[in-house]
Amino acid sequence: MARRIAVLVALLLAGPACGNNGQAPRTYVSAPRVLAIKAQPPEVAPGGSSTVSILVAGTTGQTFTVAWSRCLLAPLPGQATNPDCVTNLQASYIEPIGEGTTVTAMMPADITADALGQPDASGGVYLTLVARVTVAAADSFAAVYRLRFGDPATGNQNPTLIGVTASDAAETTTLDEATPLPVRQGDVLTLNALLAPGSAETYVAPVVGQSGGTVKETVRTSWFSTGGDFSDDRTDEGQRTVLSLDQLLPAAGSIIDIYGVAHEERGGVDFVHRTLQLE
Repeated sequence: MARRIAVLVALLLAGPACGNNGQAPRTYVSAPRVLAIKAQPPEVAPGGSSTVSILVAGTTGQTFTVAWSRCLLAPLPGQATNPDCVTNLQASYIEPIGEGTTVTAMMPADITADALGQPDASGGVYLTLVARVTVAAADSFAAVYRLRFGDPATGNQNPTLIGVTASDAAETTTLDEATPLPVRQGDVLTLNALLAPGSAETYVAPVVGQSGGTVKETVRTSWFSTGGDFSDDRTDEGQRTVLSLDQLLPAAGSIIDIYGVAHEERGGVDFVHRTLQLE
């Protein structure tokens, strides 16, 4: 069985918009991959639970399975997650929690913040969740999500992506997931991710040498598609990206999938899927 490992954390969606040496851009989905993992709620107290879902794209209709586990091993200083959570499959600190694209993950009742490692810049510590995806019983890879330790009643919440608009020279259309937007080769669309009000929350973060500081989250949307190329692979709230349909296109008559993944620095995630019909 061919194996590959892709580590996915809240901030993995960074990187250049275009590939090097003539390679396809990172935004182009041409093979099975994990684009996002979302937990609802994204912050959980000891003994609490969260519903965790995964977005797997590029399977082209192939069946896939997802096996989940939680890892009780804290990362070393400077690490987001401990790599042993992915490589040591049978270790005692790896605990299976279920299978499927959606599972329930529990924060251990007896775990403490100190046991989860050093806090990040937002003051958070995280429990590592590992999703192992197997496509068509042949290709297997892993993705990691960090579930924030804390209080879901007063802590972090996910941003909310309510839709995507597409504009050309003539009009602006709110994309409907059930009705693909007709497009042609050479079209240029300006895309805007629509975030619900309040998606960017404020919180008190630790400041070295001070009691703390009030910070407003930065919510960024990362873009992916099965055709075309984006001018910007990540956009802040209110910013646009341009999708040029002049390369990396499927056959005429095919569907082009567009994915927007909103994420912020405390582990909150949301995602949407829209489609275009290449005429």
